Amino acid sequence: MLVDIHTNLFWYPDHLSDEFVETAWQAKRAKMRLSPDVWYAGAGTDYRHAFDSRPEQLLAATQGCDKVVVFGIQAPFCGIRVPQEMIARFVQQHADRFVGWCSVDPNDPACVEQLEYYVNHLGLRGLKLGPIYQNFNPQDPKHLPLFKKAEALGIPINWHQGTSFVRPGPLKYSNPTLLEDIAVACPELRMIISHMGHPWEDECVVLIRKHPHLYADTSALHYRPLRHYQAFMTALEYGVEHKLIFGSDFPSATPEQAIAGLWKVNDVVQGTNLPRFPEEAIHRIIYENWKQFISFD
Repeated sequence: MLVDIHTNLFWYPDHLSDEFVETAWQAKRAKMRLSPDVWYAGAGTDYRHAFDSRPEQLLAATQGCDKVVVFGIQAPFCGIRVPQEMIARFVQQHADRFVGWCSVDPNDPACVEQLEYYVNHLGLRGLKLGPIYQNFNPQDPKHLPLFKKAEALGIPINWHQGTSFVRPGPLKYSNPTLLEDIAVACPELRMIISHMGHPWEDECVVLIRKHPHLYADTSALHYRPLRHYQAFMTALEYGVEHKLIFGSDFPSATPEQAIAGLWKVNDVVQGTNLPRFPEEAIHRIIYENWKQFISFD
């Protein structure tokens, strides 16, 4: 069963600011220099729409997936404003394959109440957060009630806990190790770190090794072949390759492109004596490891 744990629903100009799409385009161009496995709408499309994920685009891109998690981060600080009701409507219309997760801005005094509403009334089943996008310190105790509420509701959190192309985004809030206090304070809270926390993949690996309910997704790694190989080998050496879960991060890549990228992880060491990441582990990342983290019952 193919599960994509990480897709986005938003588009320009309705949900994305001019500055966001400008910097997103520069990042996409850099990825395309190193890897063909990058989603791009086509040369005839205005570059400001290169980061669009409209309903018809998301449906077409994920047609080969059995289940898909979709969200739209609420991050007005960096120019992303996604109505959570839109996510709820989309998954209601496509409930056979799609599961919606919500997002709240932790800086909003009403964020805990919003989370409870989105879960209990809109039927959304997880929470998406990103300190670099939302400008908040995950170690600040004032945010702990939000994480406690997610734990009490029994929903997981997907963290963008790593770098990004957004100019105003604070790198100081972005290292995966900043999540450790939350893992200790909320021992039953399931959390998944997007992109293995790049470029802090090593920190992500040692963190998920320590805490049983912490995982990482593999989205947006294959664009940088050497870092991709090093990240996977670090996970193997620390014995946590089973805690890596497949995600595409569409519209960064389609699931098909992301899968192709995963199978190329050993290309960078072809013809050398360096160890290879096991193919059976790649298969489990794509098709099996999600079962430890999420249920669709």
